[in-house]
Amino acid sequence: MSSSSLSDAPLSWRLGEAVRFGWREFLAMNPPGVLGGSVLPRVVLQTLFFTLLGGVVAGTRHQEFAYVGGLVLALAMTNILYVSQVPVADKDSATFWRLRTGRLHPTVLFVARSLPYPLAGFGVILVAAVVVAPVAGVGDLALRLAPMAFVYLLISFTATAAGLAAAAFVVGRRAETLASNLMGYLVMLCSGAFLPPGRVPVLDVVGAFLPGRHGLAAMHSWLRGGPWLWQLVAEALVGIGWLGATAVVVAVQIRRAHRHGHDDFA
Repeated sequence: MSSSSLSDAPLSWRLGEAVRFGWREFLAMNPPGVLGGSVLPRVVLQTLFFTLLGGVVAGTRHQEFAYVGGLVLALAMTNILYVSQVPVADKDSATFWRLRTGRLHPTVLFVARSLPYPLAGFGVILVAAVVVAPVAGVGDLALRLAPMAFVYLLISFTATAAGLAAAAFVVGRRAETLASNLMGYLVMLCSGAFLPPGRVPVLDVVGAFLPGRHGLAAMHSWLRGGPWLWQLVAEALVGIGWLGATAVVVAVQIRRAHRHGHDDFA
């Protein structure tokens, strides 16, 4: 396309190009060798560890509980941490100023470029679920849980949204890795993945605003034959809330950049 035709290109084309660029960026930062040789084995071993630990601590019943939650813990430390690469890439390349002068809002670009992370994260935990279940002796549970696999996909998206917000909050202060790790540890602690709800009330309150908590509650309720739809809606609202937080933070940084003549992301 010529420069004149680019300026007249519809927003849908621009958004599509942002998504395609996001995939290229994702593969450049996370090539298949890294995903298959590093990320996947770590997720499998982490899920197996938490599942077996649940059995050691509280018996077979809690081992099954830990298996369901262990997959969410794996998402917390992959999606949340890895998606910080999206805003950090613009920080390291000093290109945020170009984003804020474009047709698409920078938040839209960040979200479009982040799409590979929840999809890749979901694929990784599916493999982990299949590998860990027979090793840990929870194959029957895995089969019963299979119809609810889409809930893990939803949690993968909400975890990515939280990770993007965490990085955007502090990327201008050279602490994006710390913030992403803290967010991941908060999700691990407060999601109810290993520690059942009701044991520590303050964790229940904090967890209500973090990804994973409501999705896990929906899956456990479904396994017991109880209602689960409203918990699923709550999980989606948590993800939307974190995307909204990202939009607010980026908008504040754009306004500050206009006022001071420099970017927080630079």
